[in-house]
Amino acid sequence: MNTTHTATAPRLQNGVTLIELMVAMLIGSILLIGAVTVFSDSRRTFRTSDIIARLQENARFSLDTIEPDIRQAANWGLANGYTLIEGTATEADAVPAGFDVGGDCRQNFSLDLANAVEGSNDQFGYAGCGQYGAGSVANTDVLVVRHAGRAIAGLENGRLQIQSDREKVQVFANGVLPAGFEALTSETHNLVVNSYYLSQDSVLGEGIPSLRRKRLVAGPAMVDEEIIPHVQDFQVQLGADTSGDGAANMYVHPDNVPAGSVIVAVRVWLLFRADQIDSGYTDTRTYNYAGQALGPFNDNIHRLLVSKTIQLRNTRF
Repeated sequence: MNTTHTATAPRLQNGVTLIELMVAMLIGSILLIGAVTVFSDSRRTFRTSDIIARLQENARFSLDTIEPDIRQAANWGLANGYTLIEGTATEADAVPAGFDVGGDCRQNFSLDLANAVEGSNDQFGYAGCGQYGAGSVANTDVLVVRHAGRAIAGLENGRLQIQSDREKVQVFANGVLPAGFEALTSETHNLVVNSYYLSQDSVLGEGIPSLRRKRLVAGPAMVDEEIIPHVQDFQVQLGADTSGDGAANMYVHPDNVPAGSVIVAVRVWLLFRADQIDSGYTDTRTYNYAGQALGPFNDNIHRLLVSKTIQLRNTRF
């Protein structure tokens, strides 16, 4: 008797079991969480790096604006330094005819060329020219710089200008070459007067502090212009030479310069704050400089403190 065995075809298994599905979902979730974490960390790092880069860029721009201006202080064209200049006037003098400057920060503010560098400590200190917006930031300084412009200028009526040769210097504003000067042996330069200060507001909006300056223009008149926003503090100290050797013996606040000394350097501090918050960062630092102690702010805003000591080129002999 023959027994016939019929081969049974193996059953094909379709799909996966519940356990396999759960394992696959677990592995996928772990991979997804890792990818999201890497992306989130990369995004946070990029955001922080971008904020810091913007702060550094703002600092460079501000110093690149202020530093050349300070270095040129007491440059009067062909005759530099604290030399005798015809046509200058102090606050105690009457305003010379034809030299009335619209919006001048005090009487003869733009003509006080004996003070190529001066300032005001912890306040605006100049009642003649209004400050932008809600006014200057409390406990911040003012820096005033005066000099002849770098470029040789054409004669221009209504603009304060400097005429100089190797022997003398004169201020004038009528666009006519002053007597005693020859066109071939003298130079004409526009008078530069800049007064740097910190305002509570900016063109970007109220409550955004900005570094600004009062600037002498044609008219003659003083105008207010913004240099850069998001500057939280501005401090200045002046390097005074009390021994006559051309080097700073001390650095003092602008209202504490020793009598008879010569200003040969300027030290500035600028505290910048970011224009956006970083939720992963808290500023717990205390900023100590120029007799100030600011902070800790304990907020989510990055800050950058920069300082530079700038030597005056034209005040040492």
